[in-house]
Amino acid sequence: MVIQKEEANGQLYQLSLFTTGFLPGQSPRQRARRRQQTDAAKRAINARAQRWRLMQLLNANFEPGRDLFVCLTYRELPANEGRALEGFHRRVRRALEKHGVEHGYIAVTSTHELPEAETDVRLHHHLVMHGAAGAGAWEAMRDCIAACWPHGAVDVRPLRDGDDFYESTARYLLDQPTAKGARKYSTSRNLRPPNEPVRLRLPESAAGEAPPGVKVVEDTRHTNEYGHYRYLVGRIYDRRAFDAYWERQRKRAAPDPWERLRRRRYRL
Repeated sequence: MVIQKEEANGQLYQLSLFTTGFLPGQSPRQRARRRQQTDAAKRAINARAQRWRLMQLLNANFEPGRDLFVCLTYRELPANEGRALEGFHRRVRRALEKHGVEHGYIAVTSTHELPEAETDVRLHHHLVMHGAAGAGAWEAMRDCIAACWPHGAVDVRPLRDGDDFYESTARYLLDQPTAKGARKYSTSRNLRPPNEPVRLRLPESAAGEAPPGVKVVEDTRHTNEYGHYRYLVGRIYDRRAFDAYWERQRKRAAPDPWERLRRRRYRL
């Protein structure tokens, strides 16, 4: 049996497959070596899960070309950067309403030097924000955001995903050095949470197949003496076919109460 986890938001489909091998009696040295490898594997899996979670959040809420990647810097070190950022959100929310745009964002407060900055203040903010579509929309959004940030320079760029489903953007945001104990990123409350993943225990022969309507763009496999792992990334090109598959998978993972009762009676 293997554990299969599927996630889907926007055009992004991701599949994780985990299996654990049998472990015969081992010496203390062998057990210590396995523990070290397991800890390293857990850290790698947690880092990948964090990156995938942010990628799913980006794909569920933002569109390339329409939305924005913004950097806000300071001329002077602020007495309270939290107040400054709160004031920006308040002003830009009112300003964007006039353009028919609801202010939604993912924000990271970073503490490293910017190579092209005209100030020695290391503190700055990175944001992925909702923008607008149409002729002249980017210029209007840029001027609107600049007018709402009186503390320093503003860099506004169109959000791009290329072919990596915002993976480079997620890596960049998560790699930013932040204050000790601070969250890696914060979000506005109006963002739509990613869809719940579908988790199933399946026979190895029935797991890991790309679903209908999905084109595989990356398929990574790892094998060691303790088991094997697989990570698959795909682009959803046929929404109708994929949605039908996704509904079937959700029912298999979380059947209705009557179905759970029938299965329980069958086992008894």
